Amino acid sequence: MIELKSTPNKTLNIFLKETNKALSKVLENISATELAQLGKAPKDLGELLSSFFKNGAATNSQQNQALLNLLKNNPTFQELSNVNTTLKSLLKSLSTMKEPLPQMQKLKTTLQLLTHDMQKMEAQELKNRVQNSGVFLESKLKNAPQLKEALTHDLKAQLLQVKEELQNANIPQKPLLMQHIDKLTLQIDYYQLLSHLSNASALYLPYSFEGFEEGSISIKKAKKEHYFCDIDLRLKKYGALHMRLGLFEKKQLRINIECEDEALRERIKTNLPELKKMLFSAGLHPQEITFLETNKTEYATEHNDINLGFEVKA
Repeated sequence: MIELKSTPNKTLNIFLKETNKALSKVLENISATELAQLGKAPKDLGELLSSFFKNGAATNSQQNQALLNLLKNNPTFQELSNVNTTLKSLLKSLSTMKEPLPQMQKLKTTLQLLTHDMQKMEAQELKNRVQNSGVFLESKLKNAPQLKEALTHDLKAQLLQVKEELQNANIPQKPLLMQHIDKLTLQIDYYQLLSHLSNASALYLPYSFEGFEEGSISIKKAKKEHYFCDIDLRLKKYGALHMRLGLFEKKQLRINIECEDEALRERIKTNLPELKKMLFSAGLHPQEITFLETNKTEYATEHNDINLGFEVKA
């Protein structure tokens, strides 16, 4: 734990990955068989957490895979709503307060920005949102020359500051606010743990747009400087949409598209000239765009030397 002065008279508790709440949740009801898969039985949870993070992700792939399976199959995380839903719920609760405390007002402003329906977002704005999503807080604290600047806009830092502020507050919204904050920090811890287990950077995309329900993006790097981006979206009107983008020779692009809804497939085909135009304007050269039948995943095994780069969750 790192203690930082959030105000002249208070300390802000920044929890490092050794106290990751998501990992603790996974291990709460672990069976003896599952525990055996993690290696030598520890004396207690603290010893397991310490040894796990001390060894690092690359030293025990079998243990990491076992934990990754437990994480993905854990009922708590399967039942959690997506992060954007939690962001909106927390913002709604903060908006009911007539006189929010100082840190709450800062958090409210941040949430208003994150939940704003974006029709178009510049690359730098998206980069800033991802960097301040809370997933990279501990890394920023370790490397940032100015800690105050690192804490100013980071979502997880703001959540922890508001939680600190709420400890001695006497307001009717306190229980609900604490519930939303605990849920959101747990979700952020989930992505931090997923990053460690995958030896990658796993995160959610903090933005929303009309018709968007949920989705994920994963970018994978092959050994020969080839990159693959899998985009899985669920749209309110059209259902599932899956795309794989393959980048090679720095700017050459291949795209596979799989649509659950036939109407969406035809709509994308109709707008392919506009899509190609936008790709060319971004310096990318689409060599091939292929539409696949639903549940056909030939491209998934097209390259057997892919290593996970980072995964983005929306």
